[in-house]
Amino acid sequence: MGVNMENENSKNLPNETSNDIAILEQQVLAKQQQEQTIDFSKRTNAEDKIQDKNSALVENMFNQAVMHEVSNNETLKDTVLDTANTYVDTKMKTLKKKVDTEHKEAVYDNNKDACESYGFNEKTTPTWAVNFMRWGYNVMLAIWIFIGSFSFMPVIFVAKKIAVGVKKVWLAVILALIIYLGVTLTPIILAVINSQ
Repeated sequence: MGVNMENENSKNLPNETSNDIAILEQQVLAKQQQEQTIDFSKRTNAEDKIQDKNSALVENMFNQAVMHEVSNNETLKDTVLDTANTYVDTKMKTLKKKVDTEHKEAVYDNNKDACESYGFNEKTTPTWAVNFMRWGYNVMLAIWIFIGSFSFMPVIFVAKKIAVGVKKVWLAVILALIIYLGVTLTPIILAVINSQ
């Protein structure tokens, strides 16, 4: 149409020759053909957008077809529900296992000394075992504290008090041992002497 309008306009121009008009028409046609020619070697954003829209449309149609098929086909509906139940069950078991492992690690971390005294250093040690080790550790700790109250604790206590003034740890320990032996052995020696 644009070519015909130019022909009519060019007829009204007195100085234009028919050759000039033909050249102008060829240039206009060449320009229109250039605009209509699509270069398939390079994809443009417009083509990508169209292809994305087409893909989305096809995917949407597919999803609707699947929903229609599932709602109308009882066998497929049962299969889908069984698969969904299995999927949910698997995910819940995985989550439960993860929570159980985290719980075991927390119990182990809270009772690390007890577990290490029994030679366990695995964070996933069962909770019942950690509780048993904690109980045994507490019993042994009570025994250790009881024995230590009459044996080494007084020496350490006195040595620390002496070390404040003496400043030499080895001398403080020797003095503490002498004092401790004097305090503990004096009543025994006096009892033996009095009994004779």
